[in-house]
Amino acid sequence: MLQWLWCFGGALAGSAVTFWGIGGLLHHHFYRRQRANAAEWKLQPKRWLTPALERQAFWLGSLNLLIGSLGSGTFAWYLRRGGWSTIYYDVHRYGYAYLMLSIPLGFFAIDATLYYSHRLLHQRTLFRYVHRWHHRYVAPTVFTTTAMHPLEILTMMFCVTVPAFVLPMHVGVYIFLIIYTYFIGMLDHSGVRINWMLPFHRDNGFHDDHHVYFHCNYGHHTQLFDRFHGTARRLDRHYDEHTFGGRGATLSDPESLPKTASGISR
Repeated sequence: MLQWLWCFGGALAGSAVTFWGIGGLLHHHFYRRQRANAAEWKLQPKRWLTPALERQAFWLGSLNLLIGSLGSGTFAWYLRRGGWSTIYYDVHRYGYAYLMLSIPLGFFAIDATLYYSHRLLHQRTLFRYVHRWHHRYVAPTVFTTTAMHPLEILTMMFCVTVPAFVLPMHVGVYIFLIIYTYFIGMLDHSGVRINWMLPFHRDNGFHDDHHVYFHCNYGHHTQLFDRFHGTARRLDRHYDEHTFGGRGATLSDPESLPKTASGISR
């Protein structure tokens, strides 16, 4: 029991430092001190969350942070007790060449699980009852990173855990990829215009557009799977909350645009 508490405590402490600590500092610097200069840094300078939505995102995100810490802490405890997985601890077991190869393999494996699960959450029923919780935040902030239905946070945890039972990875590589995944999530939801040259991650405007246009741009680490499946947003297509499928509606065809209850095209 004591070992589990240490694992859970460590996971919670790490989440607290990033979410409340780093996230809080970023939010204060931009959304409080630089609010008047939003056009210089904000991806959506004319759109802001209401105070009620800001509070909701913070508390819902904090709740899911606790759920995530319980899950990740329990998984770490499972591994420490010798539970079966494809995670290994001795670098020499597969050699340094495979160690380096496992980084991109794990990177794309996690990206794939997150893309396909995210796209599934945009199926009409799941979107309506589960994923729409997250899409209430059309102008996301760093605190909306984990502001979602608890079932969705469990789905994300499952997605990042699956590769640990499929792909041999050194424990250091796996921890690095988990931290990177969380970091990208915070970056993409910050609402702050950032153009860092990260691997296969051009900028965070791609995911911000996902919150604006809803059913497109599902990728997490990269745009690779969106480009392959044709679900990346196109300027010649119409997208909104009611345009499912990821490929938008044809602008030139009014009949293809989503209808209101009165039957009038939006």
